[in-house]
Amino acid sequence: MRKAVLLLKALLPVLLVFGCSESPGGKGLKQFYSSEIVFPSSLERIEGSSGRHFDPNASAIRFVVYVDSIQCSSCHLNRMPKYSQYASFEELYPDFQVVAIMWPNAESAPTMAAEIAHRAFPFDVFLDKDGSFAAANPTIPSNRDHHCFLLDRDGHPVFSGDPASTSGKEMLLHNTLFSIYGQK
Repeated sequence: MRKAVLLLKALLPVLLVFGCSESPGGKGLKQFYSSEIVFPSSLERIEGSSGRHFDPNASAIRFVVYVDSIQCSSCHLNRMPKYSQYASFEELYPDFQVVAIMWPNAESAPTMAAEIAHRAFPFDVFLDKDGSFAAANPTIPSNRDHHCFLLDRDGHPVFSGDPASTSGKEMLLHNTLFSIYGQK
C-alpha cells in the first residue's frame, strides 16, 4: 500500500501537467508543446551578472520565464530572484540557459530597464516593450503558471509550469532535464 501511495505522489505532478491539457486552465497545451518558440530581434537585452549571455540563435536547452503586460511587472520583478537557483544548472548542463522576458505594463515601462540592471540577475532579462514575444508565440497559454517553460534544443516546449511555485513542478523540471541530459 505504501508503494502505491509513493507512486501516486510521484505521478501526480505529471498527471496535473499533461492530464489537464483540455481543461480550461490547460487549453491549448497540446498546441503549445508542438510549437516552436521564437525570440524576436526587437527584444532589448539587459545582461545578467554571469559571463554567459543568452544567444537566441544557439541550439540550447532553455528555461524561459515570461512575464506579460497584464501581470504586475514590479511585483514579478521582486519574485524574479527565486529563478536564480536555476541559473546554477548551467554548471551541470553545458548548453543550458535561463532567460526572462518581461513585457512591462505602461506604468512600469519607463523605469523597468534600470530596475532590472540594478538587480544584476545571474541570467539575461529581455524587455519586450511592444509585445512582440507574445505576437510571435501565440500558442503560449494564457494560464500564467505555464509562462515558465523549458525548451529543447530545437525551441519546442518540453515542460511548462512554475517550478518555484511547488516542489512537484520543480521535481518535474529536474526529471525533464535528467531525461534530456541523462542522469549525472
